[in-house]
Amino acid sequence: MISFQNYKKMKIDSKGWKSYCALTEERPEQFRPLQDLMIEKNIDKICSFEIETNKTIGVIYESKYNILIVDLVYDRSGNYFCYERILPATVAPAVVAITYHKGSFVLLNQARHSTRDYQYSFPRGYGEPGFSSEENVKKEIKEELGAEVIYSKYLGKVIADSGLSGNRVDVHFCEIGDINITEGYEGIVNCISVNRDELNRLISNGNINDGFTLAAITLYDNNINN
Repeated sequence: MISFQNYKKMKIDSKGWKSYCALTEERPEQFRPLQDLMIEKNIDKICSFEIETNKTIGVIYESKYNILIVDLVYDRSGNYFCYERILPATVAPAVVAITYHKGSFVLLNQARHSTRDYQYSFPRGYGEPGFSSEENVKKEIKEELGAEVIYSKYLGKVIADSGLSGNRVDVHFCEIGDINITEGYEGIVNCISVNRDELNRLISNGNINDGFTLAAITLYDNNINN
């Protein structure tokens, strides 16, 4: 059986743990203490937990879009458990665009791998290094709708799924020019244009269930529609 000290050395030298430690230094706000949910950072306690449970703490997977990490957390009662979450690969702002063209809201009809289904939603995109939020939203609209932004207004930030990701996404209202989508790009089938009553019906009957889109509409109502 491997000794604790050898296991600890292997842990400290592992790529996933080194990446995890780097994240705690680079993004301290995402590892800050909460009174009701603390993150364990003591390497001895983490190694002991891993040996006892056969779980892995640290960075599990990285891509150019996302980082999947598993934290060892404990509550007020001292109960320890794993908590997985996804961090964006870059700290550049992700965006959602409420696209508006000639009096109608424009929604993409897009294939989504995570649900294995199609979904109506506003254009959105991951943060792009070197791009401001405004530049990124213009880029996403150009790529997904083939349109230029005529006017835009920043509305605020949303977190669509705080159970898995703490990524705060910038929401912009964008009036756009003529649309020329490339069907098949990032799973896009087509797009639809709807007035506000039609949009409300799509929401009420469950045809719009995308969290980013629903949250963006709420910001729109509080910032522009009132």
